[in-house]
Amino acid sequence: MKGVAGAALAVGLTFAAVAPIPALSEDVTPRVSPDRIDDVPSTRADPFPAFDNFAWRAFVALNWPALTGAADRGEPDRAKSLADPGPRVWETFKARWEVFLPGADRRAGEPSAWTSFAGPNPCGLGFDNRVKTLASFISYADFNQASFAPGRFVGPLVAQNRTYVRYEVRINKAEFDSIVDHRWYERARAPTPQAPAHLDVDSIAVKAAWRIVTDADGPSVRSRYYVVSGAQVVDVAKSLAAGRPVCALRDIALVGLHIAVKTKYRPQGLWSSFEQVDDVPPIGAGEAREPDAKDAGVGYAFSDGIDRTGETDIVAPQPLGPDNPPRLDPPPTQVARKHPIDAETMAMNRAYWALPEIRGTVWAHYMLVAAQWPTVTQPPAPDNDGRYFPGLRVEPGTPAEPYQVAAQDGEPDKNLVNVTMETYAQDRPSSCMACHHTVANSLGRDFSAILNDAR
Repeated sequence: MKGVAGAALAVGLTFAAVAPIPALSEDVTPRVSPDRIDDVPSTRADPFPAFDNFAWRAFVALNWPALTGAADRGEPDRAKSLADPGPRVWETFKARWEVFLPGADRRAGEPSAWTSFAGPNPCGLGFDNRVKTLASFISYADFNQASFAPGRFVGPLVAQNRTYVRYEVRINKAEFDSIVDHRWYERARAPTPQAPAHLDVDSIAVKAAWRIVTDADGPSVRSRYYVVSGAQVVDVAKSLAAGRPVCALRDIALVGLHIAVKTKYRPQGLWSSFEQVDDVPPIGAGEAREPDAKDAGVGYAFSDGIDRTGETDIVAPQPLGPDNPPRLDPPPTQVARKHPIDAETMAMNRAYWALPEIRGTVWAHYMLVAAQWPTVTQPPAPDNDGRYFPGLRVEPGTPAEPYQVAAQDGEPDKNLVNVTMETYAQDRPSSCMACHHTVANSLGRDFSAILNDAR
């Protein structure tokens, strides 16, 4: 626990806040429910349990089995339990490609209604929008990681089974309605610093990282992942043969999940990042140590297991695109987590894994790796990054100094990244909110990077 140092943080944040956040009670009790916690309005002397619990409750609620009818998009099936099969709530949200259509379709009108699956599919004719689709109207964009520059990509990530990780972004009805009501999907109406966007409270954005499941992934491996069978995915071999992206049906496994929830008291959003526990070798110590895939008799998804302690960051490959298509047999990316997950965050993970509704399910193999939140919440504006924490920059000698995530040399001493989505930026002063402020909020886009897709 943070103890006395945590009290120092509370003092520092009190003085930092432009508009003090009311001191209301917080929910720090692990619970499995299709309903997430509404907000985290106050900051206790030790803030981590409240924000980590909010993150886990959101993760559980979003991964609850969903009602599957078009009229019920984004709604949980309350007759089911978390362990039951079927599409999850967030998977019925609107996909990025359903909101920002290609140019020819843009002229035909706005995106289809929230309750509709109509519209073009990035895999082309004959592919169903009701089926999980990992593809993009920008060739091979779903293969690349995001960067700190709007509209630019970092290179891809390759799993040990020599398949490229794929990325998808989905938004809930509140965020979808915000975009459609203001026609922010049109470039001429895109928000600017002078006319900034303000997404509706309760807007949620989810970004997922998936790896392809192959014949080499036996039952002992598959049983540890949330797997979607028969997803519509860009097939590398068929695409290379055709000279353009071509989709096929493949099984995919969830390896990473980002969640951003805009709330009343946290208008810059409450941010959390989850990984599957077998992604990379553990580096924590004692009770803070992450689970080790070796203990389960399986391999790491993104590492051959060779100790690379002290090595410099791996260099990101060139982004994939029409002029640099994916390879048929790419070499695996050897990834190591460079900074341990916070001990209290690991304690919250273990508390959730112990719950009877989670123990024995695939969700017991997912962990919160970082949570982040704004401390200066007013006014929500392009020049207010929320003074995010962890990641808070403070002057030496101030009460919050023990909570600096970045040391003077710029090297973080707390984990703020997801190895499946920020693989190549573990040692730069980066985080969810830092990135989204740079590529979205500072441009008037309220931390919503998908608004950069307006055409």
